[in-house]
Amino acid sequence: MSLRNRIYFSPFGYLIHVALVILAALGKRCMVYGYWNSEGRYLPKCRISSKALILDKKQLKIEDNVWINHYARIDTTGGVEIGEGCQVGYGACILSHSSHIAIRLLGTHYMEIPIKDRSGYIFKPVKIGKYTFVGGGSYIMPGVTVGKGCVIGVNSVVTHDIPDYSIAMGNPARVTGSTLDTDREFLAGNSRLKKMYYDADALKRISDQSHNE
Repeated sequence: MSLRNRIYFSPFGYLIHVALVILAALGKRCMVYGYWNSEGRYLPKCRISSKALILDKKQLKIEDNVWINHYARIDTTGGVEIGEGCQVGYGACILSHSSHIAIRLLGTHYMEIPIKDRSGYIFKPVKIGKYTFVGGGSYIMPGVTVGKGCVIGVNSVVTHDIPDYSIAMGNPARVTGSTLDTDREFLAGNSRLKKMYYDADALKRISDQSHNE
């Protein structure tokens, strides 16, 4: 571990976090290390850009070791869960509500009706499984669950659930491959990586596939 990381993971790390929060409050673009989640737990390995937009942080359930890059937008209105180790790319957007039906149904009366009573107004939670990568410029639409260990390609639009360990891309996004195949090439014969790998179940599947070939 580098000297910088040793300092960050020491008690001095809280001071670094506070300094970065102050820089963010002053409008500086930076990655803020550390995050207090909605349950009041401090997540030292989270890194969230000062320029990322998170609506209603109380509705965001987030685990540690998450990276959210500059200008990402996370609409938590309908509830959003982001699992451990996820990365959300530059300018990506996660949406959990939409008014695209309600605005037609209610016409000029739209603003007169409380949000919770608006016919056709969508609130649908989004869940991103652990160690999934959401490419820059991608959109995750309301109600979608993206499994663990996935890669969502740059500028993709995800309109339906994506299974665990999938590579998906396009508009609308389609599954084009498996991260198990990608990871197998790196893990072959590398005992050090196998000890650090994020998912014991996936590692077993990769091992079983290798033995069957």
